Amino acid sequence: MKKIVIFDLDGTLSNNVNQSEIIYQRISERYNMKKLSKEEIRELKTNPGLKRLFELGIPIHKLPKMYKESREIASEFVDECSLIPGMKELLINLNDKKIKLAIVSSNSVSNINKILANNEISIFSFIEGKAKMKGKKRKIKKLLKKSGYKTNDAIYIGDEVRDVLACQPIPLEVAAVTWGFETKTKLEESNPNYIVESIDELSQLLLN
Repeated sequence: MKKIVIFDLDGTLSNNVNQSEIIYQRISERYNMKKLSKEEIRELKTNPGLKRLFELGIPIHKLPKMYKESREIASEFVDECSLIPGMKELLINLNDKKIKLAIVSSNSVSNINKILANNEISIFSFIEGKAKMKGKKRKIKKLLKKSGYKTNDAIYIGDEVRDVLACQPIPLEVAAVTWGFETKTKLEESNPNYIVESIDELSQLLLN
């Protein structure tokens, strides 16, 4: 059993996968960018190469501002974010087993805290927010150093290919859940340590 479990938030703990679509649609209107389908938005988030950004007409020099605006748009949906069914009970069970709980997310710390408070969860010991598109690895390493745990004490739970890719060079075990942003096929291609398809499977993985 691991000593600390680090969770992604959006699409992993909370049921708000469709936010990426809404955020991209709003940002694309503001900056006159190409319209994308749900699948294309997913692909862009998974593999946001510079060439791809140029093709979409995204002004590269405005990326920091756009990223900030994206977080502001996400803030509008905080009160609508519920936890994945069964997740709250799992978190309570982990806490009862004296397993530390943490979050590393691209969402802001204030949004994370609001979502947790709205769902009456106050058992997370460590929270790192505002992880940039390719900055989760740094945030995870920072959290492990701050918390005093070694990599083999921890596991990361996420729903995106970039979660898997962030953990692999650390190296940190990662479980990819299939109820979030990415398809099971995409997740399998990134070679996570575990593929998890239900809360029961995640519970068995973390509590056994």
